[in-house]
Amino acid sequence: MDKRPKDKGEESAHVIAERYEIRDVIGSGGSGAVYRAWDTQLQRFVAVKRWHAPAMKSAETEGIERLWREAMTLAAVQHPNILTIHDFGVDDEGPYVVMEFLSGESLDRVVRRGPLDVNGFAEAAQQTLEALIAAHQTGMIHRDIKPQNIMRMRLASGAWQYKILDFGLARFAEQPTVQSMEGNTAIYGSILYIAPEQLRHQPLDARTDLYSLGCTYYYLLSGCDAIEGETIPQLITNRMTQPVKPLAERRPELPEALCDWVMKMMAFEPDDRFPSATAALIALHKIMPTAVRPASIRVMPTGPIPVADGGGGGGGGGASGAAAANLARTGALKLPPLPKRPGKGVAAAPKATTWQRMLPLLTALAIAAAGLVLWFLPRGEQSTGAPVVVVQEYDPDTLAGPVERVITIWPKTIAPERRPLIQQYYEQLRDLPGRHWGSIGTILESLAVLQFNEKFDPQERVALANLTYHDTEGRTLGELDVVIWNVKEERGEIAYEAANSSKLHRKGTGSRNQVRRFQEAIEHDAVAKVMNPYDAKWSVRPEQFKGVQIAILGNQGALAAGFDAEVDITRAETEFLQRRLLDYRKAIQEHGEQFRMPER
Repeated sequence: MDKRPKDKGEESAHVIAERYEIRDVIGSGGSGAVYRAWDTQLQRFVAVKRWHAPAMKSAETEGIERLWREAMTLAAVQHPNILTIHDFGVDDEGPYVVMEFLSGESLDRVVRRGPLDVNGFAEAAQQTLEALIAAHQTGMIHRDIKPQNIMRMRLASGAWQYKILDFGLARFAEQPTVQSMEGNTAIYGSILYIAPEQLRHQPLDARTDLYSLGCTYYYLLSGCDAIEGETIPQLITNRMTQPVKPLAERRPELPEALCDWVMKMMAFEPDDRFPSATAALIALHKIMPTAVRPASIRVMPTGPIPVADGGGGGGGGGASGAAAANLARTGALKLPPLPKRPGKGVAAAPKATTWQRMLPLLTALAIAAAGLVLWFLPRGEQSTGAPVVVVQEYDPDTLAGPVERVITIWPKTIAPERRPLIQQYYEQLRDLPGRHWGSIGTILESLAVLQFNEKFDPQERVALANLTYHDTEGRTLGELDVVIWNVKEERGEIAYEAANSSKLHRKGTGSRNQVRRFQEAIEHDAVAKVMNPYDAKWSVRPEQFKGVQIAILGNQGALAAGFDAEVDITRAETEFLQRRLLDYRKAIQEHGEQFRMPER
């Protein structure tokens, strides 16, 4: 029972999910409003974020997709300096996300009273860098770091705690990702803190976050924005053409090395910045050894390659391997006859919802054994020594942690009889060039392409994955998950949108509209070029997609749900494959090509 004194007007408080009693508005941003609410089950205050457009209802809205992405991106990283997500849902008023309630203030408000001193800045920098390290180890970039998205709270001990908020613009990106557009009109992120590569629509990676964090640090120490200008066009022009006024000129009393460190964080070219948040934190400790706590960075010990015996079992050798190979040859893709070229009276297939396949995976712990892991010391522990960097000697005959040639560690969610097929998928996908496995959708799409092409005569048709289409100014308008290209007629025949879900259905209006937008953009000559991210030489004219048919591709059970094609894989199996593929790719990135496994 809630015995807490009620706020004014609380008797008529609106209740969400029969649990969260809305109290009042505590903030509003570009993607939604945030409310203070009382959790009647756990007897605590929480924050509830609502999508802004009340006209967007339930599963028929594209607003769900972004809010769901924000919720699951945050939930993927458990860290004391990153906002915690408690719950997500959709009701008659639309989607909502339930977060921890923070009692503090954003850093832009803190700086209004004056810049931070050196010691205060050191603690803020350490905690925010540690948060980025944790996020980047999952392959996630934030893309919208700014003082307004960092909160400061006073702990009971008297120490400050900093938390990074609003990962609504984040993307999982093991490889650099091309900057996308919001509604084809505005670049993501705040213009005062946006990186040059975002403005140039170039690939983004962890160094993009370092730039934005560097601009934030510049502001914390100087009280001024790094880029000056009266209008957005002027700010953009100045960012791209004018050098940033050195921090040392704004605050000459600061240590010169610290000023240089901040300026390196926000270097114009990504290659001139620190290569990672870990490297930036180590460099900061060397500059301020008494103010920044040391971090111990370890490469996990290596172990022998797990190899299954020829009898099969959970592995891919022997009879099990043969069964998997046979499944691959016969093709697991259940594909009905290809539909005819669309004409009058040909209806486009409806699309399953996108937000159901937007769940990022909880990979933070899984990739730790294959890469660098930051082990954080307790808050109270202080040291004046340098960071301890322990590097295990690498033996090319061994592999780190869970990276396996033949998978022997299986979750209970994958039945033994399914394991040979999943092992075969793993072997087919792990060395595909260009794939970064940043989403489970990429796995479904890549498998579909492989299996389509097994069935096609390459002189007649080929399947292509992840084509992007752009307008005359080079802006990315969207992506096509799978395209069937008619080789003889030199035209796009079918554009598939993929849905990877445990609850397939045909009510995803927003997702269906995504592939329809391509069809409409082609018909209205809004597309200037179509690009293949895996083949830079591939070039076609937009008119070669005139009359392209749109269709829906799904995972196991999609045909029964009314989709046009399906890949024999469940969502749980896809999530497991993604973790394995990320482990493997991370090992190669950290230790070089000697980690690449030979074919059996």
